Amino acid sequence: MSLNNCDVVLRSAGRGAQAVVLVHGIGVSSRYFGPLAAELARDCTVYAVELPGFGSAPRPSRTLDVPDLGGILAGVLARLGLTDVVLIGHSMGCQVVAEAARQAPHMVQRLVLLAPTVNDRERSAVMQGLRLLQDTLHEPAGVNWIVFSDYVRSCIQYARTLRPMLEHRLEDVLGSVICPAHIVRGEKDPIVPGDWVGRLVGACPGVTTDTVAGAPHVFMYEGAAQTARCCMAGKPHAPA
Repeated sequence: MSLNNCDVVLRSAGRGAQAVVLVHGIGVSSRYFGPLAAELARDCTVYAVELPGFGSAPRPSRTLDVPDLGGILAGVLARLGLTDVVLIGHSMGCQVVAEAARQAPHMVQRLVLLAPTVNDRERSAVMQGLRLLQDTLHEPAGVNWIVFSDYVRSCIQYARTLRPMLEHRLEDVLGSVICPAHIVRGEKDPIVPGDWVGRLVGACPGVTTDTVAGAPHVFMYEGAAQTARCCMAGKPHAPA
């Protein structure tokens, strides 16, 4: 699918009435969403997006910031004719879905933010790289293989996107989003600590949260069933 002179790859599964769109984080593809997509596809129609330059999507000719990516995602929703969609982002994908919800509020029923970046006290490439390395110690080997093989494939686009990701302030965007938002984090995630989630909730009253016990950053891979329940529950939970 081509939008704004950028190519997006889209995969779908399921035939349920509720449309759900999955958006990956920086450097990776939609592959790590496989188990979660399968769980959600039991009751929903699931679309997994690969943003320009990531996964199998061709690299764009220009640098895209997070609002650009949010606009492209909103264009995907419009092209598919989707309304009342549940947008689920992971890591940087949370920033992208929040931008899409801000730009196209009439299309989005609910946001689900899985391990949202970027921690406002660690907005540097050095700190994010350190936290990523720490996280690999808790991730299963299969996840580390997917993530790092995807990083190799998208290294140029990763480098282009890193600064815009670090400069983007999710806490400010969430304050202008009118749909409900739900945050889910892994208890052992060094990239998304509990105090950062607490500050997001403080900045955006009404945001609800869940914590997946003992889980790292990519908790939806081995914890797909629990994550799917968190994504689709649609009711308040205790703060992380």
